[in-house]
Amino acid sequence: MNRNAWLFIFLSLLTGLIGAFVNPLMSLFIVEGLQSPPMYLGVYTSGVTLMGIVFSQWLGSLADKGINARNLFMTAVGGMALALVMFANATSFWQVFAAGVLFLSLGNAAIPQVMTIARFWADKQAHTDITQFNSQLRAAISFAWVAGPPVGYFFAAGVAFERSFYIAAGLALLALTFAVLFIPKQSQSSSTKAHSESQPASISFWLLTGTVMFGSIANIMYFSALPLYAIKELNFASHVPGVFMGLVALGEIPVMLYAAKLSKSVSKMKLLGFAFVCAITFYIGVFFAQDVWQFAALQLINALYYGIFAGIGLTVLQDQMPRRIGFTSAVYGNAIKLGVMLGTAGTGLIAQFNSFRFATLGSVVAASVALLCLLLFNMLKQPAHKPLESVAEAA
Repeated sequence: MNRNAWLFIFLSLLTGLIGAFVNPLMSLFIVEGLQSPPMYLGVYTSGVTLMGIVFSQWLGSLADKGINARNLFMTAVGGMALALVMFANATSFWQVFAAGVLFLSLGNAAIPQVMTIARFWADKQAHTDITQFNSQLRAAISFAWVAGPPVGYFFAAGVAFERSFYIAAGLALLALTFAVLFIPKQSQSSSTKAHSESQPASISFWLLTGTVMFGSIANIMYFSALPLYAIKELNFASHVPGVFMGLVALGEIPVMLYAAKLSKSVSKMKLLGFAFVCAITFYIGVFFAQDVWQFAALQLINALYYGIFAGIGLTVLQDQMPRRIGFTSAVYGNAIKLGVMLGTAGTGLIAQFNSFRFATLGSVVAASVALLCLLLFNMLKQPAHKPLESVAEAA
């Protein structure tokens, strides 16, 4: 990779670190720090997620219309910094809710914009492997989630949340400054921009989006149920769920990078199908597992699933609409966000009427629906669009 590629990967790491530093703290901050009722967690999550979807799609459409994608990223990450400073000084839930809906939701568009900027740059390079490059960007975000949560909790110890919020705001300003100093301006090429509106989203595209969303639902239902299931229902030590999460986070990074290389010789659709088979196997295994070593061994299968899913999912979606990269990057990010919102709600609903153990069966159902969407996509997908080079020549 050349120097600019590493700059984009570092920007992806910085941007991912902001969310990894703060997002895991929000439930504890709202309930313990602000002494708010637990039901307010759903109010906050729903409001920020839904507004984040609106902002992401809006900024993505602006990027496809030729607006400088770097400036759009700076706008998003600036909104995130402002929200974090407001969180650090908030004294009530409604102040946090307002800052989240107005500014943090804008900041949620930062990662899709990083992906958009990087793809615009990569499309102009002669020898860049797009799948590999996207996997490296995504691996940088996963690496941020290995380090971010424990560091965030460390600084928030003793319910001193403002320390974590100020540090995260500093990271946001660092990302903004880094973009200004080192990331070249990136925008849609004129020939591609002229054809962007003539490439509508097909039914097969939305089926693939459903694959991403249900894959996210499956992952978050397991992720959100694991701590309470392991500690309260299986009586594992309180640190054990963190060990499981760390194992899969470390394992998924090399899988992401290898999946991109493997996709040169194996169809991306077959790789995704294999990933969902791994997911179904993993969640069934978790449902029946009783010992720590069994959970630890199963994380290898989970790493295979999420490493492939996260490593090539964005590229597969972008490949369907190569003239609307801003739109597809935003759709990918929003499908993940919707999955998080629906998966978290689903976990609570299942646990309310049964137990957290049965949330893993919800993950089995979601992964199965994702696999079904993928199969339907393969049946209905339209012939591949002309590559960008052909579009430019035709123009």
